[in-house]
Amino acid sequence: MSNGKEPISNERIELLESQIGILHKALEQRGVNTKGTEDIFGRPFVLPVNAEHKATVFNFHTLPSCAQPHMRAFWAATLGFFTTFFSTFAAAPLMAYIKKEDSLDLVKGDIVNSAVASVAGTIGMRLITGWLCDKFGARRAFAFILLLAVPGIVGIMCVQEAVGFIICRFLIGLGLATFVACQVWCSQQFDRSVVGAANATAGGWGNLGGGITNLVMPFIMLGMLSATDQDEDLSWRLCYIVPLAMHLLAAAYTLTGRDLPDGNFGELESSGAKQKTDSGIVVKMGASNLNAWIMTVTYGFCFGVELTMTNVAALYFYTDHGLSPQISGIFASLFGLMNLFARSFGGIMSDSASKKYGMRGRLWVMFVVQVIEGAFCLVMGVVTRDYASPDDSKTKTIGEFNHEEYHFAYPDLPFNLCPNHTDYKVTTCGTKDIKTKDLKEICQWVNGTNCVAENDPVNCHLNVVTRFDLDTRILIADLRDPDCIRAQDLVGTVVVIMICFSICVQMAEGLHFGVVPYISRPALGIVSGMVGAGGNAGAVLTLWAIFKNEDVPRTDEGFIILGIVVMATSFLMFGLYFPNAAEQGGGGGLLFKPNSLSYDPQRWKPSGEGFRGADVMDYSKGVHVTRTAVDKPDGTAEVA
Repeated sequence: MSNGKEPISNERIELLESQIGILHKALEQRGVNTKGTEDIFGRPFVLPVNAEHKATVFNFHTLPSCAQPHMRAFWAATLGFFTTFFSTFAAAPLMAYIKKEDSLDLVKGDIVNSAVASVAGTIGMRLITGWLCDKFGARRAFAFILLLAVPGIVGIMCVQEAVGFIICRFLIGLGLATFVACQVWCSQQFDRSVVGAANATAGGWGNLGGGITNLVMPFIMLGMLSATDQDEDLSWRLCYIVPLAMHLLAAAYTLTGRDLPDGNFGELESSGAKQKTDSGIVVKMGASNLNAWIMTVTYGFCFGVELTMTNVAALYFYTDHGLSPQISGIFASLFGLMNLFARSFGGIMSDSASKKYGMRGRLWVMFVVQVIEGAFCLVMGVVTRDYASPDDSKTKTIGEFNHEEYHFAYPDLPFNLCPNHTDYKVTTCGTKDIKTKDLKEICQWVNGTNCVAENDPVNCHLNVVTRFDLDTRILIADLRDPDCIRAQDLVGTVVVIMICFSICVQMAEGLHFGVVPYISRPALGIVSGMVGAGGNAGAVLTLWAIFKNEDVPRTDEGFIILGIVVMATSFLMFGLYFPNAAEQGGGGGLLFKPNSLSYDPQRWKPSGEGFRGADVMDYSKGVHVTRTAVDKPDGTAEVA
């Protein structure tokens, strides 16, 4: 050449391009947008994106970021959902105080009804939220639902009777519908190669609120007791200041996000890049998809199981195992705390199985994990089933305990606890409240002896150490009786099994929402709402049919029945089939390969062409000519 330099050979150019491609990929895995891709308004993305501007990376490198739009949406969705879980189940670890006679005087039916109310309203609200997400965007739907729960939180601080308490728990529980907005928002922000992990992590860390509230609320209660000079009724009410502040702050933060990677619904529709949503078409497509209905049922027995356990676990440890409210709350919190990693791991497993086996891999992992979930639930009930429970109807009625006669054995019992009465009741297997209006109800001992005094050489076959609960009017006996659950020290075994059970529950949830985005993209919000509502419906069904059923008096018997139901319903997954291999992650079903059946689970389709999902953009209509990076086969990129 005239400048004296040798021309660069094609081989060196190809080597250089290859090295640049390797550098691109290395930096992209660390969450760097090396190709300079911008949205339709000229704003550069922080994360690397695909042709639809959805983030292609979600890992430990991206988690510390709150940058617009992808990670801001992720964190807003996570924290908002966490907040609603925290507030919905804040009552469960405080129930030992709330139910007392000098507070709301709740009986077992009131407690179960309040638990059902806390999740029942969300069934319909989640369906509505799916429509709101498709129509107005997940961001605004999210903020609306966070604020919708605020009147219930304020109201529960003022209620004076059981009915008001149940109504307020119903209103607060509507906030759980944010789950749908959480999953829709993340599905619209992240590429399908990582959407399982993104959805599972946001949902799992949101569900973590159920564990955190069981963990911290009893200790917030202790702080309030100190501040109110041990006024229990006032203290549990003041505890709700915490979830109230969380809801207001979460709603404000959510509104700082962006509906879609390229902008909010209004500006995108005005620019012509986004098609306005036809609500009728979206609803018909979602409601007529058989895959959506199957997933609605099966999700009811993973997420529904979590809601059930969050409601019953603390009281189960308190009554059946005789633990204090604080320790019961800590053990109950372990179920929800598994969301710290388990649901994310389920999403990661879904994405990993998809890379190797396509949609069939996602489905098989989901099925196997849910069956194991049911098995652990069954085993948790079997462990204690052969021992006496506070709910066990086999206890015998054998005589009465009179304080005046046996005051030497129970010096701490006040004579004036109940005016005109000196007779009290006893429970031998835990701390179950069996109070009755008839204070002359006789003692109920497991073995039917007339044991009323410690080491009575004539009648006492049990070595009894007693204490008295002034608020429930129940004498609590810590027995060495081999027939009593509490005396067996089984709590450690039960907790270990419960943790394994919980891990499978959370993984199954993450695996479900690794599949949901593939069911119907145009009706993503409706389908997400249906499946999410199924979770709450499963909880309502479980609480009503099992844990409130008088024919199933024992909690551990409820666990056995629930485990069997979980395993049985898992086989509905064999009815799932995805016919479109190109658009549905490879397609196929548990037993059938892609394109092997003529069956299409989408029973209704819109006539004509041109209908797009809420997150599908027409970039030719944008107000800014975007720079869209297109990957070449050798790993390098060119800008179109």
